[in-house]
Amino acid sequence: MSTGIFSIGNSALAAAYTALRTAGNNIANVNTPGYTRQTVVLLPQVSSFVGGNYVGQGVAVGDVRRTYSDFLTGQAHQATSASAQADARSTQLAQVAGLFNNQTTGIGAAIDNFFAAVQDLTQRPGDAAARQQMVSAGNMLAQRFNDVGSRLQEMRNGTDRQLRLEADVVNRSTQEIAVLNDKIALARGNGASPNDLLDRRDAAIRQLNESVRVTSVMQDDGSVNLFLGNGQPLVVGSQANAFSLRTDPVDPQSIQVGVQARGGAFLVVEPESIGGGKIAGLMQFRSADLPAIENDLGRIAIAISSEFNTQHRLGNDASGAPGGNFFAPLSMLAVAARTNGNAATTASVTLADASQLQSSDYRLDYDGTNYRLTRLADDTSWTSATPSFTQDGLSFALASTPPAAGDQFMIRPLAAASRDLTMAVQRGSEVAAANPVQVTMPATNLGSLVVDDLAVVAGTPPAPLRNPNLTNAVSVVFTSASAYEIRSGATVLSSGTYSSGGAIAFNGWSMTVRGTPSPNDTLNLGANVGGTGDNRNALKLAALAGRPLIDGASITGGFANTIARLGGAAEGAGVFSLAQDAIRENAVAAESAAGGVNLDEEATKLIQYQQQYQAAAKIIAVGRTIFDEILALGR
Repeated sequence: MSTGIFSIGNSALAAAYTALRTAGNNIANVNTPGYTRQTVVLLPQVSSFVGGNYVGQGVAVGDVRRTYSDFLTGQAHQATSASAQADARSTQLAQVAGLFNNQTTGIGAAIDNFFAAVQDLTQRPGDAAARQQMVSAGNMLAQRFNDVGSRLQEMRNGTDRQLRLEADVVNRSTQEIAVLNDKIALARGNGASPNDLLDRRDAAIRQLNESVRVTSVMQDDGSVNLFLGNGQPLVVGSQANAFSLRTDPVDPQSIQVGVQARGGAFLVVEPESIGGGKIAGLMQFRSADLPAIENDLGRIAIAISSEFNTQHRLGNDASGAPGGNFFAPLSMLAVAARTNGNAATTASVTLADASQLQSSDYRLDYDGTNYRLTRLADDTSWTSATPSFTQDGLSFALASTPPAAGDQFMIRPLAAASRDLTMAVQRGSEVAAANPVQVTMPATNLGSLVVDDLAVVAGTPPAPLRNPNLTNAVSVVFTSASAYEIRSGATVLSSGTYSSGGAIAFNGWSMTVRGTPSPNDTLNLGANVGGTGDNRNALKLAALAGRPLIDGASITGGFANTIARLGGAAEGAGVFSLAQDAIRENAVAAESAAGGVNLDEEATKLIQYQQQYQAAAKIIAVGRTIFDEILALGR
């Protein structure tokens, strides 16, 4: 009898002691990251048949179990991954937006100041100070573009460093998870539930999801396999594959992330397949946001430099010489993939029409028969049987063709333009403010002719920009009110029909004339000799500020649209980041509510288990008393 009581009391004592230890362990780990509350599962001992009845044999500790919800933990992992991605992208975009926020020293102010200096020159074309001020404003504009372009390049390099650091975090986490998988499988093989190891593994998976989103697949032995968004295995049992970065073999300006398989193959994970985590946010910024910003900025730099150079070369400088380039010509990047079969084939791209430029990079592919040009911003493509395209204001060409089938060429016409913009003119005397031709009207004219404009017309390549005969002396003689002849002396060079307000063009100039001529009324055209005070080409240069060059908008309007798009993207990313942070906090709170430690609850359990322990001790004391009484009866 007393033996049964002792057995029941001992089992109750052991159960209460285990429950006390478990509650104490919960309290001790209340602030331990990743710890889940543990509870003791008590089971009745198998009863024995005594005196015609089944009599209880006490209590047994069935298990010490984690209070754990696989669903809530998975939701918290996913929310952590999405929040980390949104935060990483928002932080990068906010830094870029900060580059453009200065309204007095930024690119927008420099554009305004430059064209204000050009406008000032139209009022004082012969003033050396006004000419030098225009050169200084041009230098400042180029410097502003250079500064922002260089900062964007620094941000690209900084993003690459962050990606490498995150890749190291991924590899440390996967190695830890692989080791824990092995320990958990061993413990499960012994029939035990290694709660603390499971907690550590969940914490490691949570940390891994902050860097890159993974999908978990539980195995029968208790280990967990982890896969990236495209299905590439990252952890399989006790083996972890290395997560790494490399330079894109097609585009040396880009990087790829992927898994280094044990066989040596690099399994690429496309940015859109990463799914979440800081790496996904950084890759989204690096592969999409940053190139778009660089291309927008480069398009503006090219539009300003190319259009200004063209008009500047149509004028004459202070010495009467033809104007040169105001800005140094910008080169465009085109590279062959390292994997190409024919290394001799090279790609090139040149500017055809700045007003048609699109903010995009391009890829040129050869399939063995046809060439395909793809605009990467929207995946629009064009196919040709010849290795040349004129598209989006650009001329693409390949040299030393044909390439090998499958060869690719990456073309970045705009990306480096902001960093490379520099001045070609350094002295105010080199500014071509004057028109190289002028028109005079004899006093003998009897009609009401008025010349509204005399412009130099740029030649279409491959013709020279300025017609070689531009400044040849000619006369426009009106033979009637509706007809004219262009003569050199007595020689008729050309003839045409006249209408008031129409244009008369010859030798690379175009003259707009209105009014009614009398027969033999004459307009004499020739070189503008000594025209240092002439401002007609300066007026053309100033008018470029309003020309629709950027998606139908002016240069200033195009830059404003760029800033608006960037600001909208940064603000949208910030709002999305806040929303994802709230979702993550709610998911973690729900997980904590289900598996976290509540000190009030544990304090209540301590009292309960303490009373159970005391009661169990009392059972043993009662059993001892009974045993002593039985012994006393026998004496």
